[in-house]
Amino acid sequence: MDFLGLSKTRYSVRKFSPAPVEEEKLQKILEAGRLAPTAKNSQSHKIFVLQGHDALERIRQATKMAYDAPVVLMVCYDKAVSYKNSADTKYVGYDGGELDAAIVTTAMMMEATELGLGTLWARGFNSTDIFNAFPEIAGLELVCLLDVGYPAPDSEPSARHSDRKPLSETVVRL
Repeated sequence: MDFLGLSKTRYSVRKFSPAPVEEEKLQKILEAGRLAPTAKNSQSHKIFVLQGHDALERIRQATKMAYDAPVVLMVCYDKAVSYKNSADTKYVGYDGGELDAAIVTTAMMMEATELGLGTLWARGFNSTDIFNAFPEIAGLELVCLLDVGYPAPDSEPSARHSDRKPLSETVVRL
């Protein structure tokens, strides 16, 4: 499928099948994240794969945003490694780590869609709860969770999924 086709068919899955994600598909998703561009190629992102029983129980205790997905990718970045823009006088000290992690997450999300999997990009959680549940991420910045799995047979996009503003409202030609 071409990229626009992927973009049109992808939706936020909030109900997953219990079927496991095949390891070869998970590796392709992670590889898409590895290949994603980052500012100055800093590659400051750290992706924690939550897939074992203990890790999934910890994330489900910390937030409902795991939606019973069989795999949850916890996307973080390291501020010590992320790109800092010293040329910007308006946003002095701008840190590109969060944006880079978002680009990495988007690449993984679209690869998962290409592989027939569903995803949910989740940020509606209390990060303190997740830091408490996962001491492994101490010292990192938590950006989002990416729930990954096969959509349940009765999963469907939200009612607002297809609502898109026309280009004339979001694009300005100068």
